[in-house]
Amino acid sequence: MNLDNADKIEELDPQGMVEDLDTFPDQCREAVSIGEEIKIPFELNEFDSALVTGMGGSAIVGDLLSRLLDFPVGTNRGYHLPATAGTEDLLIAVSYSGNTEETLSALKDGQRRGMKSLCLSTGGKMENYCVRESIPLVKIPTGHQPRASTGYMLFPLLKLFDEAGLAGTIDFTKLLENLEGMANSWNSSVPTESNEPKKLAEGFTGKVPIIYGTKGNTRVVAYRWKTQINENAKQPAFWNVFPELNHNETVGYQLEGELMENGKVVMLKNDLDLGRNELRMEIMEEIFRDEGIDYGLARAPAGDKFSKVIGQIYFGDYFSVYLALLNEVDPSPVKLIENFKSRLKKRG
Repeated sequence: MNLDNADKIEELDPQGMVEDLDTFPDQCREAVSIGEEIKIPFELNEFDSALVTGMGGSAIVGDLLSRLLDFPVGTNRGYHLPATAGTEDLLIAVSYSGNTEETLSALKDGQRRGMKSLCLSTGGKMENYCVRESIPLVKIPTGHQPRASTGYMLFPLLKLFDEAGLAGTIDFTKLLENLEGMANSWNSSVPTESNEPKKLAEGFTGKVPIIYGTKGNTRVVAYRWKTQINENAKQPAFWNVFPELNHNETVGYQLEGELMENGKVVMLKNDLDLGRNELRMEIMEEIFRDEGIDYGLARAPAGDKFSKVIGQIYFGDYFSVYLALLNEVDPSPVKLIENFKSRLKKRG
């Protein structure tokens, strides 16, 4: 597969996942406008923290808010909220389809506890529930895969928290300009020789990616890369974070033989890490070279915290889709997930 072959890309990607990535800055710009129109019957400052409940591509919003805001945000993935969740917390339920059973269950759990809630969705059962229970709903456009709608789900909430003074200082104009610049450098029409996500993907052809981030910084990026590779490229991928991986996973590279022949590490860097974690990554590079472990580096684009973190997510999304094309698979369908859901529904 030649990643510069536009006709082949169109053949492998009939639902337009590549186009969704190429137009991601436009999605984010529209999402900021949606955020400007949000009306809620409470003040964000009245809460001690926020708890985002969601699954899959919707739940990543909670992880990103936790990384980017100057306000404590937790993420819940499951049918019930943690025991610590209560009326001092704002519950934000995010479901792109509006029909995610775990998220609807957790939302109802929050209602039983008397929590104030805010929902974000394209509609579905969630919209009906919000109307019935008088819960404010941020409605976003439909027609995309949930994992290709991160801008629609993240930026309205970023704008809301920014206006409440809980996001530090977000220069949305500059952030959107930076994302536009990334799209101009990484989009499908840019040749591989000058396209960093394409080059990285070519280096991982036939490999099982092992993505390493750092706690408190690129953890959310590493996890997002892993799940995007799973869903888009249809292949296994694994992730971990410094410093924890130095207390267990590191010794897994000691065993020589065929186990790591198809594994390849990529370490995420963005110049926002603790000095000790930067040193840990440098030492791991030395160990990889000593042990003959294949690895690569992925550096964040220039800019402030928001541009670096969101930009590195954006880079990983491109990387996963280019890897899908190199695997010669359509990045959009998730047949095994739909198969699972069908079986789950039949069994009640």
